[in-house]
Amino acid sequence: MISSGCQVISPIFVDYNGVRMDVAKWINHQPFVSMQQKRSLVELSKAQQKLSQIKNKHEEQRTQTIEENIIAMHCARPYLSAEKIKQLQNQIFDHDQKQHILDLYDQERQKTKIDLNTVQCESSIKNLVDKNANHGK
Repeated sequence: MISSGCQVISPIFVDYNGVRMDVAKWINHQPFVSMQQKRSLVELSKAQQKLSQIKNKHEEQRTQTIEENIIAMHCARPYLSAEKIKQLQNQIFDHDQKQHILDLYDQERQKTKIDLNTVQCESSIKNLVDKNANHGK
């Protein structure tokens, strides 16, 4: 199979580690999307992918996943339209499960308190992802 340089996912600019391959390809092939928007899509997708398994998690892991999603969504909103976020969610979630997963997220989100004024997006998401990765080991 021959692929041109334009089709290769370049980790030099955007770190797709932790993103499902189909979602990473979708992000990479979005037209008229800046590198910052791609980074935001990647970080949001890393958090959103974890929502698919949230009902199978222990309470502490569930809380961490909800917090990570709240922060990821907060950090993505300045760069991504609601429509682009919806398109990403359509890529991540199975059509039949999407609404149930997002409803469960909304219920859990209402119970979670985070002061978003103190969130520094670049470091907060990375720290939460690293914390959750190490906690799962």
